[in-house]
Amino acid sequence: MAVLSILSLLLMAYTDFVTGYEFVFSAAYLIPVSVCAWYFGRRTILLMSIASGLTSWLMDIGHPYFHVRFQYWNGFVCFLISLITGLLLHRLRRTLEERTQMNNELQQALEELRRSTEEIRKLQKGLQVVCAWTKQIKVGEQWMTPDEFLTTQLHLILTHGISPEASRELEQDGRNQALTVADKMTAF
Repeated sequence: MAVLSILSLLLMAYTDFVTGYEFVFSAAYLIPVSVCAWYFGRRTILLMSIASGLTSWLMDIGHPYFHVRFQYWNGFVCFLISLITGLLLHRLRRTLEERTQMNNELQQALEELRRSTEEIRKLQKGLQVVCAWTKQIKVGEQWMTPDEFLTTQLHLILTHGISPEASRELEQDGRNQALTVADKMTAF
């Protein structure tokens, strides 16, 4: 692609030289810069913009201007337009790549969500056998604790706490044990 950019710049310079001053080819110098912007980085864009500006300036030598500064100004404007266009096109390419990557990640997440939803629906449609004594749940031929069931089958992340009922029961057990210990102490 670098060779293509350089060749297109040379072709634009030759065409600009051959056609003379009647045709303006400033926009044509954007072609090599655009190729660099799409396939390479900022440094290459800068170098090709400088080359486009210099080439435009060189092809303008001999053109009768009111003042020689106009020739330099035209070359600088060609450089500036090439640089801005190249940087914008480069950013557009990066944005498209980022968007494609995000779309791929979204598709993967949607596929994972679809699979999880299918598993949950399958579990919802079937009867879940729960042991009346141990409270374990039968999945296929395997018995598992409710914690294992929730983490492996429903992919939930669990933490443990204490319910208000269990907290009251624990307090009551603590009081009963304290009273029992106190009664035994007074008995001696």
